[in-house]
Amino acid sequence: MTSAHLAKFKIPLHKPFWGKEEEHAAIDAMRTGTGVGDLSYSELLAQTMAQKFSVQYVLPTNSGTAALELACSCLLKQGDEVILPSFTFASCANAILLSGAKPVFCDIDIKTYNINPAEIEKLITPKTRAVMVVHYAGLACDMETISKIAQKYNLYVVEDAAHALGAKYKGQYLGTISDIGCYSFHGTKNAASGEGGAFITNDKKANKLAEIIREKGTDRSSFMRGERKKYSWVGVGRSLVLSDILSAIALEQIKKLDQITQLRCQNAEYFLEKLEKLSSKIILPTKSEGSEANWHIFAIRVPRIIRDKVISDLRSFGIEASFHYLPLHSSTMGKKLGYKAGDLPVTEEVAATLIRLPMYPQLKKSEMDFIAAVLEKVV
Repeated sequence: MTSAHLAKFKIPLHKPFWGKEEEHAAIDAMRTGTGVGDLSYSELLAQTMAQKFSVQYVLPTNSGTAALELACSCLLKQGDEVILPSFTFASCANAILLSGAKPVFCDIDIKTYNINPAEIEKLITPKTRAVMVVHYAGLACDMETISKIAQKYNLYVVEDAAHALGAKYKGQYLGTISDIGCYSFHGTKNAASGEGGAFITNDKKANKLAEIIREKGTDRSSFMRGERKKYSWVGVGRSLVLSDILSAIALEQIKKLDQITQLRCQNAEYFLEKLEKLSSKIILPTKSEGSEANWHIFAIRVPRIIRDKVISDLRSFGIEASFHYLPLHSSTMGKKLGYKAGDLPVTEEVAATLIRLPMYPQLKKSEMDFIAAVLEKVV
């Protein structure tokens, strides 16, 4: 986020929760290493995350997108189909296409904006290999129902938990419930290192394959652990390793994750209370059963006829408000895949009516009071 961007908005949409710890860690990584991946800070990040989230394997990646690409490369083959929501970022569909598989778009739940389990089963064919779920805004999908569907049809489940770091479903961290979970440390995320992500799994076979793909198709990871005297090219791969400098920053963010989540939850509760009087005019965020949200996003909905004007008016008061995803199925690429407007009505309705409001740990009550007052005025 540039200084000019911050100056434009008195209250930005998001702000990293960085302090001296992140600065010191980055400087130390620069002074003690070369900045390449899988050095001491990368190893410590993986170990810390594995312990915190109770998973067997963690591979830091250079983005959340890279983690998704790793997941798809490990599980999919040419001609497979993967069911996923259209209300998500292009990275999800790209990861599927790059693996040679086909994305099959599914409608979402009108309350949670997550993939609708009732629609998943209708889309399953003999070619269906996996379901990719996206925990929108850090609110859990119905993982119990989705897991049952996956077991019934022998499907993999991949969790895009880019929004969901630190959030839980029935006491279990999101990203750890499926075959493979994918996190993001992008500068807009709850735990931010600028760029970065992580691939997590309890599947030994998937992890071994992911290590090779992530390291340009070589067995360098095994070499770095002292398991072989030299490393060589053993398969098709990509360059997906996270710099040790960014790993150092991400490590400090993971250490603060509980604090970050707690502050976001406090702000969200205050926001919900302040906006309750507008509940007849706007649709407030919902809480799903069994989900402990991390409030990565605070999104409201208004009638589509006024949505763009409300965003414009909020921004004129120095409040950075925004719409969110343009549905993938109705995009240029979606049309090339055979989709058209009207195919996923709930997705299209949510996309046309949603407004993201500022949400981050440092957001002050006085700022939320101001946002609520302006929103009341413009709605």
